[in-house]
Amino acid sequence: MRADSGFRLAIIAAPKAFRGHAGLIQRNAIASWRSLSPAVEILLGGDEEGIGAVAAEYGATRLGPLDPGVDGPPRVDGLFARARARSRADLFAYVNADIMLFPDWLLAVRRVAGLLVRPFLSIGRRIDLDVDTAIDFGDPAAPIGLLDRASREGRLAARVCKDYFVFGRDDYRHVPGFTLGRAYWDNWMVYDAHRRGLPVVDLTDCGTAIHQNHDYAHLAGGRLSAYLTSPGARANRRLAGGSRMMSGAVASCRLRPDGQIEQMRMPTAIAFAADLPRFLGLTAAVAASGVAGRLGLFAAQATRRTGSPVRPSEDQLTGSRPKIPSRQAA
Repeated sequence: MRADSGFRLAIIAAPKAFRGHAGLIQRNAIASWRSLSPAVEILLGGDEEGIGAVAAEYGATRLGPLDPGVDGPPRVDGLFARARARSRADLFAYVNADIMLFPDWLLAVRRVAGLLVRPFLSIGRRIDLDVDTAIDFGDPAAPIGLLDRASREGRLAARVCKDYFVFGRDDYRHVPGFTLGRAYWDNWMVYDAHRRGLPVVDLTDCGTAIHQNHDYAHLAGGRLSAYLTSPGARANRRLAGGSRMMSGAVASCRLRPDGQIEQMRMPTAIAFAADLPRFLGLTAAVAASGVAGRLGLFAAQATRRTGSPVRPSEDQLTGSRPKIPSRQAA
């Protein structure tokens, strides 16, 4: 993509602190974004540890501190508003800071933008992959090797997992005050596009996005907390008007490998049902993460009280089970 091509894209993210494994995979992600093109803007919101050094290294723009959501992470509306104020890009791509993007993804975004003259939303499914080393995107062989490993070891995530959104700079000025890093706001983005009659274009067949697997040790309740039980998740659900589990998961059209956009002929409910095994696997992982988080929290509290580890009782091991994500209000 040339800087004078008339196509201007800004990638927006709000990373966590650049420490440990989280720091490594976020650096990998941002390095992949920079390798897409020098003309792609990178906008990093927040004031977490290490963000200044990373922004300087990769030529990113710092958006500065953001208003916090209900339980700590930044608000989505604040991040989007700050991005509009600092960038003149035609298109914005909100991307989770653990997602590596590849040149075919940028080509897919540019293709959709060229085909559709009216507002649209683009989403796509990620490939889950274990990554525990730094990726040198300056070495042409490194991303090729990574893509090869992803084809052999990676797993396509469920449709409900949405890690990026591409939209026009003025298309989401009405976003409620959702908390980032918590559930439901991503479902609302797709639901809202459907509600307004915007094409929702699935880029999965043409654009590669790799999610670097990670734990949820930063949350006491693990993944369950992020998805269901935290104050931020509960507030997000209220703001979204429900879970929007199905209406917020499925695109209305897709970009085909031949570069054309076609309407999706499969009804939403059927498309969601076709992905049910992956959804149930995700639900099981969320539940297991919540149990592990609860046990870890109990052990830490007991150690602080007694000075030595305490084994949880049978009641604590088999206590109230986490709730499966609701499909109501879809």
